[in-house]
Amino acid sequence: MEIPQDRESIIKVKEPAEVFISLVNQAHPGNKIGWRMWEYEPIVYGEIAQKTGSETAEAAMLEKQYSARPGVFMYTVDVSNKKNWAPQRWTYYIVPIADGFDMLWVITATETGLNEYYVAQQCFRFSGKTNSKWRRVIAEAPDFSEYDLWKMQDDNNKLRSSLSFVRRGNRWESISPIKEEVVCRTPAGLKMDMTRSGGDLAKILKMKPSFTRQGSAHFEADIDCGLITRSDVNDKWVCGIYWDRTTHISDHHAADCLHTYINIGPVPPHGKRAIQGKIYWMNTSRDKLFERWQKDRQ
Repeated sequence: MEIPQDRESIIKVKEPAEVFISLVNQAHPGNKIGWRMWEYEPIVYGEIAQKTGSETAEAAMLEKQYSARPGVFMYTVDVSNKKNWAPQRWTYYIVPIADGFDMLWVITATETGLNEYYVAQQCFRFSGKTNSKWRRVIAEAPDFSEYDLWKMQDDNNKLRSSLSFVRRGNRWESISPIKEEVVCRTPAGLKMDMTRSGGDLAKILKMKPSFTRQGSAHFEADIDCGLITRSDVNDKWVCGIYWDRTTHISDHHAADCLHTYINIGPVPPHGKRAIQGKIYWMNTSRDKLFERWQKDRQ
């Protein structure tokens, strides 16, 4: 499997006040995945650490390692002028490898620092042929598009099925193929929601900001980890997305996408935190992808 190894193979696409990157895989032509680096408002709770811990030194070490890797693509985002966000700077290191992309996300705080829970939402888009033309400039992945699949199933009077899967009870389970936006908690997300709701999870649906732009979501049962996948209908090609410190995932947004919610806090004033992640894009089954993910976590 060949993933492009040059900078030009990772395309930056910009819209007004928003930042996107498109990812391609030469071994899987006709598919382009969109990555929106932030969406909407952060979910903020808790106090700000006042002293720099080991996170800053670890971030410096990881930056040095990633910046020296062959084919690395580096991109910096200034979040200082974005409404409702604390001033901060993000630097991404994206490394094309044999089975996808290794990712490092380095958060640098200013004098304000970041709270114990400072959860940022990211969007990975799989828009298909049925989606809006302007969205398909950023992402067009018909093999992974649930909306394309649902259109075909509707036209043939068949029940809708899902291409999105999470790990629940140590096995793959599909996310419900419903129009409403679906949210699932990881163990870290359950801890966060229990803390900020005072133990009453029913309050979470009413707390602002929400996990969806519309302010409402359908919560499904908690999941084992932050790994979420899209696969084709034959389970021959699979794209998995994982970030350390993932608290929640969600599916079925207007752009035919998967969302990950990552806790980037706490970060003390002028401190740093580095978070590692990976996009798996493989000509294999979900089970084989999970085996690879487990190996990467060792």
